[in-house]
Amino acid sequence: MKKILFLICAVSYTIFFSQKKNDLSDLKVRYYMIMASDSTLLKNENETSVFSYTLLCNTGRSIYADETAKAFYDYLKNNRGNYGQLPISSYPKSKSSTYKDGDKIIVTLPIGRKDLYRYEEPNLKWELIKDKQKIILSYPCKLAKVISDTGKVYYAWYTSSIPIPEGPFRFKGLDGLILEVYNEEKTIKIDAVEIVKAKELIEPLKYASVYDVNKSQFLKKRKEYVIDPNAGNYESKYKAIGPDGKEIKIERQESIKIKENNLLD
Repeated sequence: MKKILFLICAVSYTIFFSQKKNDLSDLKVRYYMIMASDSTLLKNENETSVFSYTLLCNTGRSIYADETAKAFYDYLKNNRGNYGQLPISSYPKSKSSTYKDGDKIIVTLPIGRKDLYRYEEPNLKWELIKDKQKIILSYPCKLAKVISDTGKVYYAWYTSSIPIPEGPFRFKGLDGLILEVYNEEKTIKIDAVEIVKAKELIEPLKYASVYDVNKSQFLKKRKEYVIDPNAGNYESKYKAIGPDGKEIKIERQESIKIKENNLLD
């Protein structure tokens, strides 16, 4: 009986220790993502948007998000969504995140200003490009190409010197860490700017409210939003009447269009 109890305790301790170890990162990688509406604008800092992200990863798990997002959503979760004590400077520039656990890649993205949608991304099938090499952050890198499930072409520089199949956003699955990604139109570029060893907890962001969908549903919802950003809003019960007694039709304000070449599908 004592032997059985000892065995159970030993197995439980091993499982518990393994789970805890798997929850912790080995590396923290900081990335800058630069976005522009036109490829020529990537050369002009005044015409681009820059976002900062952090990737916490080990060989089997990762979380990729805005550097301030985790603290922001942890605070809201612990304070029942009370924004009152938060300075504007603590609000994350990007609400999106990508959580990977084993073979599953779960992306959370906003549509509009408020609604967040969570769905699973299919794994990418990379094609290695021979005889292409360069150095990034002192690491020798090789080049790979991929056509996503939505037909977009991306290129990634990765290093086998760091044998972790990770990278920014959904760009994972090579035999080394991805240090640079850009799209064919060169309107999006993601660069690693710092790599450090770190033992931090890897977990999904604690969003207060998320819609769980599949990717097809997400793409459909986003397309509907692009066509009419106000489609989900209630129509006013009030009508504007002109001097002739006829209703005045008020045109809806057109929103800033989502640029197709600024999407990371």
